[in-house]
Amino acid sequence: MTVTTAVDTGRATTRWTVQRWDADQTAWVQRRTGLHAPALDDFTRLGVDSYRTTEVLGNLVTNAGWTRIMSLVTAQGAAQALDATHVRIGVGNGVTAEAYTDADLAAAAGSANRWFQPVGGAGALGTRTLTFSATFNPADGNFAWNEFGIDVTSGVAAAGNTVGALLLNRKSGIAQGSKANGQTWAATAMITFS
Repeated sequence: MTVTTAVDTGRATTRWTVQRWDADQTAWVQRRTGLHAPALDDFTRLGVDSYRTTEVLGNLVTNAGWTRIMSLVTAQGAAQALDATHVRIGVGNGVTAEAYTDADLAAAAGSANRWFQPVGGAGALGTRTLTFSATFNPADGNFAWNEFGIDVTSGVAAAGNTVGALLLNRKSGIAQGSKANGQTWAATAMITFS
């Protein structure tokens, strides 16, 4: 008897998109909406195009991230779902390569090096895709963006500079440039499972 072995793999690839609005665009949207911290949807609704949009493809789902996904799929325990109330997108200026054992961004502690922003809306679920977006307001994330990550908090997600209960995935070496005070940047992560 001949046995043919096929190799099955599971992958999660993330397409990270960063949209940027300068201080003048941000101020205009603030005046039009009356909001101190307008979100991605506000810029879109008012037809304000970003002055620059970039995409980065790739990520590494951490061991903790895969464990959480498998726990949710198999209804194991009380694993926190990946919902808008508990998910944040983090950016940092760290440059260390990603590893399966990562539990945090590589950036040094403090708001001058890292920032986690709660995602807006409920996230979008599509065929084999999960999409989250977070808007980094004028005073948030003002440093060189060299790494991304998605974390899941145990309580209600709040903006801050420390990682939540687990780091789902991470991508380093993204070289997105430096966000300046007064600018608004939006980061969107579309994870595709195959």
